[in-house]
Amino acid sequence: MPAAAREIQSTPSSKPGWVQACVDATMATPVDARTQGNLLCAISLFGGVVHDPQLFKACIPEVLMQESKYYQLLREEIIRENTTSHILVVLKAKFPKDVVNALAPVIRNISDVQRLEELLVAATRVQNIEAFAHMLNE
Repeated sequence: MPAAAREIQSTPSSKPGWVQACVDATMATPVDARTQGNLLCAISLFGGVVHDPQLFKACIPEVLMQESKYYQLLREEIIRENTTSHILVVLKAKFPKDVVNALAPVIRNISDVQRLEELLVAATRVQNIEAFAHMLNE
């Protein structure tokens, strides 16, 4: 490890300065917005292994992180998981849990977020579980 890296690593008070220097250098790099977002996301992701992730959240503007392909994929996955969970909660509140649990694998295998959002609305309106099961097969 180079001496400069050991010095930065061994000085706790230099961590925020080091992080900010990396963020500033990345933001000053003449690359397109998506590449810049990917770089900032990588700094946050890998830096968060060693340092407090909140430090990166404070240093990197959210709007720049949103340009990252990884951020967008992660966000879509979170939306998909939450929507799936909400569908199951609604159905379990209305219908027998064992019947809903039988449909759960089919619902969890849907990757299209728009389709899941449509099913969530349908779950709130459907009068019986058979009608909902029929919608899953459409």
